[in-house]
Amino acid sequence: MCGRGGEGMSRGTVCVGGRSVIADRAAQWIRQYFDAEANRAAAVAAKGRPYAFPAYDRMNTGSGPNELNDGDLLAPVLLNVAPKLHAVLNLQAVRPDMEAVLAAIPPRLTLQDAVASGVHTEPLRRIGELLDDPALLRGVGGTILMKIMHRKRPLFLPLYDTQVYACYCGPGAQYPIRKSPQRTWAEFFPLLGDAMARDLDGQPHTWKALVSWAPDDVSVLRVLDVVAWNLGSRRGMHTPEPIDLSDAPEQ
Repeated sequence: MCGRGGEGMSRGTVCVGGRSVIADRAAQWIRQYFDAEANRAAAVAAKGRPYAFPAYDRMNTGSGPNELNDGDLLAPVLLNVAPKLHAVLNLQAVRPDMEAVLAAIPPRLTLQDAVASGVHTEPLRRIGELLDDPALLRGVGGTILMKIMHRKRPLFLPLYDTQVYACYCGPGAQYPIRKSPQRTWAEFFPLLGDAMARDLDGQPHTWKALVSWAPDDVSVLRVLDVVAWNLGSRRGMHTPEPIDLSDAPEQ
């Protein structure tokens, strides 16, 4: 069972969707991922494998909070996902639609507050609709799109990739979202946001403790993504054994 609320970090378990890990192990993942000095050292070392912080999180493209310039569209590269040329051209074409979604989201609105008040569905649905038209964003999937959008609303918009999917979608009762090949992106993203908010609200003290291991400008959704990235990579394991992150691929 997942730890809840007041459980100490040494005894608690943190849940991400249908998977879980001892909170101390999750804290280790977070400390390693957000160690900027170690990441810079790894970048210059032979066969170094740096993580994406601070390159992705503090990337300065010169754009405003509601703007997406060409540099912003290339941000997924820093998370090891490189959009191809046709994907970038298609992203440029729908840039006004992406910026309109950002403009409708208050910068300080958290995903948890949005879910509690029921206002999370519309912006997440609008993002999904961009992906549901195959002619509109050819070459772009949920991973690329959310890695672009998250930087502009890190308190509200979650990151997404196959590891996140592995944590939240599955056949067992412990998974909050059942797999469905008929489900559209516009239907999926609100479900994902709701499930993430439930995880955060269900273990507030645990997540507060985990976030304390990251720099102050890092959001809880970014921290959740790091935990999900590790858990989702360990397919079929709900309580992973300690792993050596020095051999893990960069995110």
